[in-house]
Amino acid sequence: MRIPAAALLPLLLAVPPARAQTASRDWRPADRTVIGDFSRITAVAAALDRVFVVSATGLVIWHPQFRTWEGPYDPPNGMQLAGVFAGLVDPLDQSLWLARSDGWVHFQPDLQIWDQGQVSGGVQSIAFDENDPVAGLYVRSQGGWQVVPRGGFLAMPTRPPARPVAPVSMDEVLRRSPTLQTNASQILLDPRMRSARYTAAARSFDNLGWYIGTSGVGLLYLPDGAALPDRLPFGLPSSYASAVASWLGGVWVATDRTSQTDAALTYVDGELREFRSVRGLPASGLGFSRVLDLAGQGTAVWAATDGGLARVEPGNGRIDLLDERRGMPDSRVYDIASRQGRITAGTARGIVRVGERLEVERLAPQFVEAAYAVFPAGDSVWVGTSRGVLVAAAGAQDLVRPAGINTAALQQPVIALATLADTLVGLGRDQLMWRDPNGTWTLGPTLSGVLGRLRRFVADGPGFWVAGDRGVGFVRLGGPALLALRKGDLPGVSNDLAVDPQHLWVATDGGLVRFRLDAIRP
Repeated sequence: MRIPAAALLPLLLAVPPARAQTASRDWRPADRTVIGDFSRITAVAAALDRVFVVSATGLVIWHPQFRTWEGPYDPPNGMQLAGVFAGLVDPLDQSLWLARSDGWVHFQPDLQIWDQGQVSGGVQSIAFDENDPVAGLYVRSQGGWQVVPRGGFLAMPTRPPARPVAPVSMDEVLRRSPTLQTNASQILLDPRMRSARYTAAARSFDNLGWYIGTSGVGLLYLPDGAALPDRLPFGLPSSYASAVASWLGGVWVATDRTSQTDAALTYVDGELREFRSVRGLPASGLGFSRVLDLAGQGTAVWAATDGGLARVEPGNGRIDLLDERRGMPDSRVYDIASRQGRITAGTARGIVRVGERLEVERLAPQFVEAAYAVFPAGDSVWVGTSRGVLVAAAGAQDLVRPAGINTAALQQPVIALATLADTLVGLGRDQLMWRDPNGTWTLGPTLSGVLGRLRRFVADGPGFWVAGDRGVGFVRLGGPALLALRKGDLPGVSNDLAVDPQHLWVATDGGLVRFRLDAIRP
């Protein structure tokens, strides 16, 4: 759960996202994958067995014959792909060359090597010479043609290519496939009925259709003779990932409303083969702007949002939103727990239980404070509050302080609750606290000195992955924080965590990150 900034606690202050920081290690793509917004494509290039798709922050590869994705690949310099407007496949080694407004970028996928260089006078277009493909990449600038020799980094003046092979222009694609223009009003509408535009295109290597990039609806493929293209979705609708929850075969991730897109829920397959977004009705969207927690029950995904408690049925797209008009004590929902076949939620003014028919039952109705975390146990509910861990007993009118919490240190704000075997564990702003089966409460060592102010945690084997403002570490009860992931390893501040048998998933301000557990476990 991520607590909103409106809550009056120091630990809830907003933290600016990290930008282009150096990672703590050299990652293999299989060990660390950053999944961001690929709805806005800046370049497309088709090779023999793959299609390169480029956005402002990353690059993915589509394998048409297997209908699978590879990547994403993010360059060492986070701004390396900014300003890219065209791409071209090298005819000799099938690597990718990209044109930027001020130079070029070269990516060799088999070796995962990135190179780049600047060109005086700016770049207007790029090409290869079909008569002399060995010469290198030809670059046209205001001062004329230059060539980047193979293995070189400096563009040198040269004659124009005799038989240039250049990226196709969108004007040429529209001329050869007029249905793209005729049906543009249908093709270039995002789920909220806002217009996108065509940005780049490449002819498929088998010469049977066009791969088309857009600004707003991602990658399209138009087979020759077809009236409408197929959509090939990859990634998230926005790079601001606010919550993530494990699901059969993958995870559900929430992205908040931004200046460019509305809030959405997206299913991400664990092997990155499928991406499926739920965005609500075109006129109203999902009905909320921020998501603070996600949980699953049966076939439904539940979301704690700033507009109420949402139940989403991915199969049919049905969305039910419970707010104050439908019995909630407050529409600001901070946490959800799906346990024992029931949904329990903490709001800005108390806690509730929701039945199968969406009937709302107020628990401990005299408690009207913020409930930052809820954890049902039998007929009772443990609650994380600004006054520490309290409990709602069955039939009680108010929360009570459990036995054993008798010091000021144990009465600090608690923002998340979980269990490790039969031990209840709470997450404070600086440290963990836990209750053993005998009812004894223990306060753990300070973790914030290493991780920064704590934000979220998730159990994994003998301990927890704990996210703070400065990074994510692994913590055993009573032990120190073993720092595994720093800001450079994460594209932004961590908002939520989820674990499956193979991966740790981290929702950040800069996208969803998937880490292989065997690569990061201490």
